[in-house]
Amino acid sequence: MSVSSLIVIGGEEVDINAPCDVATALKKRLLSVASGTSELIIRMGGEEVTFSKANIGALNGLIAEYETKCARAGGQNRRGRARGIRFI
Repeated sequence: MSVSSLIVIGGEEVDINAPCDVATALKKRLLSVASGTSELIIRMGGEEVTFSKANIGALNGLIAEYETKCARAGGQNRRGRARGIRFI
């Protein structure tokens, strides 16, 4: 059994092996979901996940994950937020 690498994000077919394309497709939908005028449905094979305004934090996390994958695919290393050290 082979699994397709294509998923549907908001009606747009995207290859999950192209993380930059996935991040772009997710960001396109973020504004309409955040405003409450739309919801985002992602279909992967037989599974379906719906994001709405109620779980926009999960959508932001998914975008961050694919932006990190995109940066790594482009040879960049994304680091976390800078953390300061305080000596007392």
